[in-house]
Amino acid sequence: MTPHLKLVSFDICPYVERSRIVLLEKGLPHELELIQLSSKPAWFLEVSPMGRVPVLLVDGRAVFESMVINELLNELQPDPPLFPRDPIARAEGRSWIVFANDVVMPVGGAAMLALAAGAQGEALATRLGALREAFGKLERQLARGDGPYFLGRDFSLVDASYAPFFRRWRLAESWGSPAAHVLASFPKVSAWVEAMLQRRSVASAEPVELDAKSRRFYAERAARARAAATAT
Repeated sequence: MTPHLKLVSFDICPYVERSRIVLLEKGLPHELELIQLSSKPAWFLEVSPMGRVPVLLVDGRAVFESMVINELLNELQPDPPLFPRDPIARAEGRSWIVFANDVVMPVGGAAMLALAAGAQGEALATRLGALREAFGKLERQLARGDGPYFLGRDFSLVDASYAPFFRRWRLAESWGSPAAHVLASFPKVSAWVEAMLQRRSVASAEPVELDAKSRRFYAERAARARAAATAT
């Protein structure tokens, strides 16, 4: 019997969107409860020891961190399988998810923050340069496979982990600076992004009004950073 699943999030969190994609890919019934990160409810802090989303409540038991949640969902509903059976191939997939977590998401977030703040010149070039370097590593890895997805013909947890970022980055490329149009320089990455974003589970997981909300989110972060810098 499938357990009762409740995914706790705020409305535009890319990490939660990863787990939404997997839930939809697996066809698992679930609830989605949205919270405000600026005033986290006490019950949420009880189940999220790091105070972060996503949290998946499985019959009331809390599992946190999107990578862990997605592997659990893959085990709860084995069909369709979203990770290779071969242990080495699985480990390779996990490695590239960590690359998303530790490299692509942070440098991409810094680039989006710079774009939202209207940064120009060296300040913007430095952030875009770091993102180009990360994209180059993805390009080289994708060139070793036969696509259309990261691990080959089949959609996997690796794709679910990258799709929310690339959805947001494609929006950010239209935020006003021609320098931000970096994806076109990486044909393998661009084709992979197109394949991911066309998939039904990925398209269905897109938050409402994502572009406007993302611009506002990063603009507010930029304003807080400017205020903090002025205060010091």
